[in-house]
Amino acid sequence: SRFLITSTGALYIIDVQNEDGLYNYRCITRHRYTGETRQSNSARLFVSDPANSAPSILDGFEHRKAMAGQQVELPCKASGHPAPKYRWLKDNVPWEPDSRFRPMVTGLLIENTRPSDSGNYVCEVWNNYGTAEVIGRLHVKQPLKATISPRKVKSSVGSRVSLSCSVTGTEDHELFWYRNGEIINTGNNVRIIGVNHETLIMDGMAKSDGGAYQCFVRKDKMSAQDYVQVVLEDGTPKIISAFSEKVVSPGEGVSLMCNVKGTPLPTIMWTLDENPIIKDGNHRISQIITSDGNVVSYLNISSTQVRDGGVYRCTANNSAGVVLYQARINVRGPASIRPMKNITAIAGRDTFIHCRVIGYPYYSIKWYKNSNLLPFNHRQVAFENNGTLKLSDVQKEVDEGEYTCNVLVQPQLSTSQSVHVTVKVPPFIQPFEFPRFSIGQRVFIPCVVVSGDLPITITWQKDGRPIPASLGVTIDNIDFTSSLRISNLSLMHNGNYTCIARNDAAAVEHQSQLIVRVPPRFVVQPIDQDGIYGKAVILNCSAEGYPVPTIVWKYSKGAGVPQFQPIALNGRIQLLTNGSLLIKHVLEEDSGYYLCKVSNDVGADVSKSMYLTVK
Repeated sequence: SRFLITSTGALYIIDVQNEDGLYNYRCITRHRYTGETRQSNSARLFVSDPANSAPSILDGFEHRKAMAGQQVELPCKASGHPAPKYRWLKDNVPWEPDSRFRPMVTGLLIENTRPSDSGNYVCEVWNNYGTAEVIGRLHVKQPLKATISPRKVKSSVGSRVSLSCSVTGTEDHELFWYRNGEIINTGNNVRIIGVNHETLIMDGMAKSDGGAYQCFVRKDKMSAQDYVQVVLEDGTPKIISAFSEKVVSPGEGVSLMCNVKGTPLPTIMWTLDENPIIKDGNHRISQIITSDGNVVSYLNISSTQVRDGGVYRCTANNSAGVVLYQARINVRGPASIRPMKNITAIAGRDTFIHCRVIGYPYYSIKWYKNSNLLPFNHRQVAFENNGTLKLSDVQKEVDEGEYTCNVLVQPQLSTSQSVHVTVKVPPFIQPFEFPRFSIGQRVFIPCVVVSGDLPITITWQKDGRPIPASLGVTIDNIDFTSSLRISNLSLMHNGNYTCIARNDAAAVEHQSQLIVRVPPRFVVQPIDQDGIYGKAVILNCSAEGYPVPTIVWKYSKGAGVPQFQPIALNGRIQLLTNGSLLIKHVLEEDSGYYLCKVSNDVGADVSKSMYLTVK
């Protein structure tokens, strides 16, 4: 064919004939996604007899960009008589034939481009009457590519996981991290570091943190992503085997063993009656790691004394968790009670009081409060075998006071010790919720601590962090109350607000979400426009607000006084995601008034009409 359409939309006519001047020429475009077509105004070609002339450039280029692997056309076309000749140079070196480079009627076509194709190109044009040239630069970019390392991540609950995302194809880009499709933000256990946020570090991984991790990179209209699967195993320590309760005589040797499994390898600590074992010439601690990856720890006592009797505990700890095992070792000798320290209990929680008996045998262990044998209510449990007293759901008025442990060491002989229990009451915050607020309104929310020991300190946070001064939030603290005031609500006040109350007993918090509602407003208003019969047309209308507004279109046929009726959406008439109305094939009866109505139950609805003229 003598007619060629280039990649840039230009029309070339080769070997022009007289009859080419008899036609009207028009350019028609079609939208790739909506199917909408538009056409240009018409033009005529005036054909004259050839006359000798120097080349004159009809089409050229100054800059071209292409992605590696794609094809690109460098346009170079000139008029002149006789027909001009062409020669290409790259970086001032004559172009050498290459299977990827093809001279075309309209220019130079480069297929499967490479970064090495970048450079300055010159198209020289000449005939007997003169010369001309096109000078342009081609820049071939590497495709944007993201690669996460390591490629396989298998770790344990509680461990640290670090991922790095290397990016090629650009130096200036945006990078985001996602876990299971949800964007990852920095927090107490999450850090995102690097010039372009290319490194993700997570400490104390929870079981729920496993899954697909994605690195998403964006530069202008380009994007790339990579992902890896993070598998988390339950590496919480587990006791495989351990020592058991026994009775020994003074001077005997004792060896206690704890065999523990866990990932990473657990650290094992030994205590006697909750006091750390002090290593000396008589007490030695050692450990080995088995071929199965277990940690086996030994506590060896070369010559036991009566004071070595009591409850021995081995505690295994790693980043995934902690486990403990305990059993009593009885050393024969006169029974007595280890010194007891006073205890502070928290109201509403459970507390334990231990009566540590050394020596063996003994006959019984009993607890008393105000000379009354315990238990005397359902919240008290006395474990006579190990001397522990449990107080459930501690209450200040009933449980505070002095407790006495009495040990019967012989049928007619007993020994006792007392301990004082102080009960502290933690704060309790009266629950509150933010009501529905709209932008520009005023907010007052009180946080009231209705119970708890004084003094009480009250602070506020927004989204887990101190409230920035730039938000203009006022906080008033008076005794056991704290109020939050905002004089002019804006969208930046959206978030989760937490009231935190602290005293000597505990820190408690209550959280509520503030959602600032915004009435709808137009971003793009409908305007009168024309539609071509049989073609597609889009009636533009978009709006913003919070919650996201709902857009409804209505129609009134003809040019008379509008009487709007709902539009029945179908395959020919569709509502686009941005709120605009698409009519795929315009008909004569589509002519008339169209009303775009926007609402979101905040403030007044807004609407705007337009007129569609069908031609």
